[in-house]
Formats: sequence, structure tokens, C-alpha cells
Amino acid sequence: MSNIPKDNPGGKSGGRAILWMIPRSISTAFTKCMSGIPGCEVWMEPFGFCHFALNELEKLGIKDKPMSYDGHEELFKKVAETMEKYMPGVTYFPDRLPFVTIKKDLEESSSKYVFVKDESVAMPTDQRRQFIPKGYQHAFIIRHPLLVYKSMRKRWFAQLQESGMLKFNETDESSFDLRLYAKEDGVDAVFQQHHDLWTYIRDYVTPSPLVIDSSALLTNPAPVLREFCQAVGFPYSESLLQWSGSPEVAKSWKWAGDNMYKNEAFLGVSMYSTHFTPPTAVPAWEEVTDDVRELAEKAMPYYEDMLKHRFIE
Repeated sequence: MSNIPKDNPGGKSGGRAILWMIPRSISTAFTKCMSGIPGCEVWMEPFGFCHFALNELEKLGIKDKPMSYDGHEELFKKVAETMEKYMPGVTYFPDRLPFVTIKKDLEESSSKYVFVKDESVAMPTDQRRQFIPKGYQHAFIIRHPLLVYKSMRKRWFAQLQESGMLKFNETDESSFDLRLYAKEDGVDAVFQQHHDLWTYIRDYVTPSPLVIDSSALLTNPAPVLREFCQAVGFPYSESLLQWSGSPEVAKSWKWAGDNMYKNEAFLGVSMYSTHFTPPTAVPAWEEVTDDVRELAEKAMPYYEDMLKHRFIE
């Protein structure tokens, strides 16, 4: 049984929403779109980075992993330094890595509107889910597993190559096997954890969390955005269909560190986007690499169940 009470969406100052995502699901472009709402405070995967921080604590041999910053400042400073090796040029803020801090900051925000893009993998247990902030409506974005893992394979290789962390003697992208990193990085379980959190939110927080099909969003964005904004208490206008191609807008977002918006390996295309473009065709199963096919097959039941509940087809 959850210790999180059912909650009503919307804060006192306006609409508040969390878009829970899986990697490579068009969520960053969606975030740029939401930046066009006047007075909207945007957070970029705050709990996701708390999750990565706990993973690093585990690698450091810390069994009793702290959830709060107070009294553990030096530990989070050390974790921030170890996390920086994955993203050259990034400096993490240690005080934005504990779950307690993020919950408090999100609940106490005085902004008229608050939009949070975050990773469902950050909330796999009740111990974590107690930090889901009150006063927020919840949405989940989904994308076909073949498209997700095909894109993920390309971007994971680029990120690991850039950071010098390839470790299975890969010589180029053709020799890269995402499955070798799947367990360690959790990429094999993202759809299951996405589905688990969606079920949890539906059962214990709000009965009708939104499910957004990325293909529907890309094919006909206006009705999807209109319905989303209405559901979460954001103002909608046609101006949301177009935005600046400059990544500079991301400087105003709330990140876990400095210069994170410059991470070209994962964010490059989305950061220079100006609008939603027609969706990529889903490849045939026989056209993808073995690692993509195996990971996608495992993910399909979770994707198909959530797809049944999308609010616009």
C-alpha cells in the first residue's frame, strides 16, 4: 500500500505538471515547447539525476544512501564529482542531487506554471515515490520500442565514445551492442518501469494520468497540446507550435548542473528543433540490429498496454 495520498492537480499559483518519460521519446522537444508558456518554470529531469546519484553512491560502496542533503554535504559533493566523468564540461550542483531537495523545491515553487520533464526510472519503489511532489498532474509519453532502442543505441554509443567510457572493445557504431550495457545502465527495463510508475500513479495518486503517444503528437500536435494544456491547467495558444531553434532557452531551465544543455550526444537534435516534425516510420523487425530487436521485444507488452490508454490517437 502506498504512503502517498491521492492528490488534486494544479498548484495555488497555476497549473503544475510532470511529464514522465523514457529516453528518446520526443520529451526534450516537448519541453522546449512548454518553455513557450509565459511564466512557466521548467525542470529538466530532477529526480532522474537524483536516481543517478544514488547509483553512484552504490558504486562507491555506500549502503545507507541518504535522501537529504543536510548532514551529507561532503558525500553529495563527492558523488557530483564522480558523475561529471559521464558528461565532460558539466559541473553538477551537489544540493540538487538528493530527493528531499527536489520534492521541497517543486512544492514550494512560486512560479505561475511549473513543468517538469522527468524519468520514470527514478521512481521504482515506494521509498522513492514518497518524494513525488503534491499538487501536480501527471502525464506519460510513450514511443514505439523499435524507435526508442534504435535511437538509444546510436546516442548511447556517441555518449560513451565522447566520454571515453566504451569498454567492450567497440571500434565503431557497427560493433556496438547496447545489450552489454543494458543491465548496468538500466536501459533494458525502461518500459517496464515506465509502465509500473504509470500504474502506481493511476492507483494511488490520480485516477487518470495522461498517456501521450509521441506519434500522435508529431502527426498532429495542435489537438494533443491543446488537450494536454487544458488537463494540467496551462494556457494554450497556437504559438506553442513553433519555438526558437536556439538552445539558449534551456539556460533558464532548472538543471542538476551547469552547461548540461550542451550535451550534444543526447540533446543536440532536440535543442535545435523549432517545431514538431512528422514521426519516423517504425522499422521492420528484421531491419534492426539484434540488440535493438531483443530489447524492443521485451518492451512491447508494456508499450502496447499503455498505448490502449492514450488520450488522442
